[in-house]
Amino acid sequence: MMNETWSKYIQTTEELYESRSLRFTDENKSLWLDAIGAAPDSRILELGCAGGVFCHKLKKYLPDADITGVDLDSGHIAYAKAKAKELGIDCTFLCADATSLPFADGSFDLCYSHTVCEHIPHDDFFGEQFRILKPGGRICVLSVRAKLGIKCEGWRPDDGEESRLLEKAWSRAGNFDVGHNIGAYELDEHDYPLELEKYGFRDVNVSMFTVIDYAPDNASVSDEIAIRQINSRRLACLSSARKALNISPDALTRAESERLYELINRRFDRRIEQYNSGERLWDFSTTAVLAVSGIK
Repeated sequence: MMNETWSKYIQTTEELYESRSLRFTDENKSLWLDAIGAAPDSRILELGCAGGVFCHKLKKYLPDADITGVDLDSGHIAYAKAKAKELGIDCTFLCADATSLPFADGSFDLCYSHTVCEHIPHDDFFGEQFRILKPGGRICVLSVRAKLGIKCEGWRPDDGEESRLLEKAWSRAGNFDVGHNIGAYELDEHDYPLELEKYGFRDVNVSMFTVIDYAPDNASVSDEIAIRQINSRRLACLSSARKALNISPDALTRAESERLYELINRRFDRRIEQYNSGERLWDFSTTAVLAVSGIK
């Protein structure tokens, strides 16, 4: 059965792929690899892989590893497969439910997820990972902690026409996230290790790291990456507008929708012009990632 709820109504695959690729870079790869604890020749599973960027990155850094990604969203999986083919990367991607995985007991050395357990009932989520891990296998739960990062508000619209149109677009969308359990199972940071112990994992360990995922004015950031960072924010804003209109297509007229997209693009075109002219705004942000691991 086709399921594109996440990619159509929550976060587009392109938005997720670009933001995560700017978060997980060659420069900070040791942070992610150390947190996950991936061995070079291990069999690795990612739950909720979205467009597959983490799988693609891991295969690049660990070419002898056997890497599989699963996601319930068929749009994400189609993108992940196409991108792997484009990159010439040998990963396996399957459309599957993280609470009922199509793998035999003891199939994997490592199972990890990135901001997934916040949206899924924990009994089946953690229970399935315990089942499919080999004895001595490792689980790693990565969770973005938004309140601990540095936010950048400069890319948000002011109180003008764009804000009014966006508010109108969302006014008839209702509370879609609540209706689909988005974030319904998020835990306090201190509860994650308790949860792993509850489901039978031992030698539980907690760590945390922070990455600068947006800082176009940094001297160490190339022009190419700076423009990608700005356009990643553009994509997030456009995706937010499209999400509202996918939920409630009649909220705006066609002319209003086109005007909203025009205003968003104009704002980010202006930001790129400022960057290219040498004007520094220092509108940077960071992402804080909690990593909780355990052994079966």
